Amino acid sequence: MYIGLEITPGAPIKGCRDVDGTMRDFGSQWLSNCNLCTCDETSGIECCSTLRRPVEYDRDKCKEIFNKFTCMITVVRKDDSSIICRVTRYTG
Repeated sequence: MYIGLEITPGAPIKGCRDVDGTMRDFGSQWLSNCNLCTCDETSGIECCSTLRRPVEYDRDKCKEIFNKFTCMITVVRKDDSSIICRVTRYTG
């Protein structure tokens, strides 16, 4: 995800305004919706996902559960969500 700098004609550039409207200082980093974002003086805001997605597991017996607070996906049994399934490969 990329968001440009906020520029006011005739005024010095102070930082980057994120999607929530918060002004971020140059060189700062923060987490936003499972993305690690940085504010850079020349390129603006750049974000990359911190989420690891499971891609290889038994899809017939298992399902994914996303925790938005920890930004983690857990793969559990469809018939008993207390049992964690084996994942052999992730992306991200």
